[in-house]
Amino acid sequence: MIPDELEALALADAIGALDVEEQLDLQTRVAQLTPEAQNEVARLYEMSLTLAAALPPVEPPAHVRERLMARVGTPTRYSVLSSEGEWTESGLPGITVKVLAVDRVRGLVTMLIRGEPGAVYPPHHHSGPEECYVIRGTVHVDGRVLKAGDFHHADADSDHGELSTPDGAEVLIVGATADYLR
Repeated sequence: MIPDELEALALADAIGALDVEEQLDLQTRVAQLTPEAQNEVARLYEMSLTLAAALPPVEPPAHVRERLMARVGTPTRYSVLSSEGEWTESGLPGITVKVLAVDRVRGLVTMLIRGEPGAVYPPHHHSGPEECYVIRGTVHVDGRVLKAGDFHHADADSDHGELSTPDGAEVLIVGATADYLR
């Protein structure tokens, strides 16, 4: 069972009522749930879409439509200071993540991943391209040792073997939301 507050946030997100920061917070919190609870959240989205599809369309009042169109048409921008945002458990031992941005249109997430000394990221498949920049520490990937300032790219539909960090590392990732966020 998911907490009532999280249920309310998911339902608000399903109807487009959350701003970018609230969406990031929700995605981070959902990523920390058990797989069963994540499935329950997914069912909330499905139920919302089913209900919305069953209702007859209603034309909003002109002032509501104007406000909505002004907001949609206005590009957003924001900054995340190093002291802001929340590091959350990834579900993998010794690995935490901080989501910086989610681009739903392109299906991309920009995030920081921090591995404690000895942490291992298991083999995985990339549904979309991934860009990885090492900020600090070392990462062992594809038989190479990447250090701070090094970069790694993986094409969509590629597979990674195990990644590890003997002394700890922090990396910036830009990758497919499907690969990192449920």
